[in-house]
Amino acid sequence: MATNYSLYELNEYIKRVMALNFQEAIWVRCEVSQASHSRGSVYLNIVELEEGTEDIKAQAGAVIWPRSYIFLQNKLKELLPYILEAGSEVLIKVKVDFNERYGFKLVIEDIDPTYTLGQAEMARQKIIERLKKERLLELNGQRNMSPVLQSIAVISSETAAGYADFMAQLENNNYGYEIHAELFQVAVQGRNVESDVVDAFSEIQGNGKHYDAVTIVRGGGSKLDLAGFDNYNIGHAIAMCRLPVIIGIGHEIDSTVTDLVAQVSLKTPTAVAGYIIDRNMKYETDILGLGFEIQENCLETVRERRAEVEHIDYMIKQSASERLYTENYDMNHLFDSLKVSAKNIIQRNRQYLDNTESLIGIVDPIKTLKRGFSIIKQDGVVIGSVKDLDTKKEIEIVMKDGSKNI
Repeated sequence: MATNYSLYELNEYIKRVMALNFQEAIWVRCEVSQASHSRGSVYLNIVELEEGTEDIKAQAGAVIWPRSYIFLQNKLKELLPYILEAGSEVLIKVKVDFNERYGFKLVIEDIDPTYTLGQAEMARQKIIERLKKERLLELNGQRNMSPVLQSIAVISSETAAGYADFMAQLENNNYGYEIHAELFQVAVQGRNVESDVVDAFSEIQGNGKHYDAVTIVRGGGSKLDLAGFDNYNIGHAIAMCRLPVIIGIGHEIDSTVTDLVAQVSLKTPTAVAGYIIDRNMKYETDILGLGFEIQENCLETVRERRAEVEHIDYMIKQSASERLYTENYDMNHLFDSLKVSAKNIIQRNRQYLDNTESLIGIVDPIKTLKRGFSIIKQDGVVIGSVKDLDTKKEIEIVMKDGSKNI
């Protein structure tokens, strides 16, 4: 009969072999598939995937005991929860452990955060290159943004502190602007970020409502905290969005793929709210300035026209005065001329009358008779010629001292 072993004997043998070959802790590259907390310990399922696929090439269970977890918390601080999120690529220092009852597991003693960050950066660069190759990086920047932003689609989480700050600044702005902001609820960290954000963009563009812009806002965090926004599908959704997108996801230094693709990228949600308010204020200021300019132009035109009218009025008055003076002068001159002319005419006529009177005096019949002449009449008519004399009728001879009929 062939030699056989009990299960315990087999497991004990395996334990001795593993203990002999893995006496020291080793560093292992893998991806966190699942993590759960229980009584101060963290239990993980870690995997290695086939390159370029989601097929599992290898997997194992791992654990962080309470003492190691406290050590990692002190070392990594706020990075630790995000390194242990499902989907994170990690480099962990593990002690290979095999228990006859519980089987094989890896006991995590340390984590290298630079590896996780490095892998995330490599993935980020690949996404950026892909978007650049597809000419999507600057596409949203070409969307026309309204000079007034009154209706905003907000992609965020209602429980996010950044969202509350964003809404408070919009609602309490110093200018009394009424800005409608509609929330599209999404996860802002974790594995659901991609699907939630992409679905939100689809809903915003498909619900038939009017929005002036889309904003994505969330509170601050570490670089790994923002890893969900270094995502190709989110970047693609932003690039293809028909509306301008404004980002404020709480980073101070590093830019995510989301920031690079959006039309406007700002550091914080309050900065986004400030941008919206300032843009509206600028438009109002421009309109008021334009109104003032129009008013000034109108006043200047009125002033110019008034000056022209006053000049014309002055010219009319001046012209009338000059004309009146000229006409008055001409009239006085004419009057003086008429006086002189009348005087001359009177003098000439008087001279003429005097001359005429002298002539009349000279030819006066009575004076003529006195000089020895006589007048012959017939039928009361003066006879001036012999041929006019009728010998058959009586004639009257008038002399200086009387008349005689013969």
